[in-house]
Amino acid sequence: MNNKQKASLRISLLPVVILIGVILGVGYFLLKGEINFPKSDDTLTIQRIEGFPTVIYTDKVIEKQRRVIKNNQELTEFLNLIDETGLLTIKEQINFDKDMVLAVSTETNDETEHKLKIKKVYEDKKEKRLLVEVEETNPEDECQVEMDKNIAVDMVIVSKTDWEIKFERITKAIQCDEEQEQEIDQSTESESRITN
Repeated sequence: MNNKQKASLRISLLPVVILIGVILGVGYFLLKGEINFPKSDDTLTIQRIEGFPTVIYTDKVIEKQRRVIKNNQELTEFLNLIDETGLLTIKEQINFDKDMVLAVSTETNDETEHKLKIKKVYEDKKEKRLLVEVEETNPEDECQVEMDKNIAVDMVIVSKTDWEIKFERITKAIQCDEEQEQEIDQSTESESRITN
């Protein structure tokens, strides 16, 4: 008698198990793409923010900045430090639960033609460190540049991490374009004529 009861119980549970399987299967296909399951790989994602790198013209004097921004308040503080007018904004919505922002700027430059760009981000998995390569480009001394105070700025979004983050600056000099070189040569010739 006992075996017959167990057999009938198994038979009566079989439709319930099948029904639950069908519900889960249909639910999966209906919600496919709307539910994101956590990924097991820890790959770093980097996204350039639209409109950056850029140059802000200002009379404000600041020191160079290297920041890891982890929330909206820190982002607002950085943007206000660079540009008090509020014209410098970010169009992207940043999810600070998953991402953070790497922000860099030059000190206030007296002349134009200074550029700044986050060139690369290297992962050192062994040391659990990110190395951010910041390329700063400056005009050569003999280049003709306009005198206009400005700050070069760049920002990128990266996956949130608790790794150590180090910034490394690489400087390059811009060669004067040929038109500027000709202008310099002509002005030098005219100056030498005047002095003779």
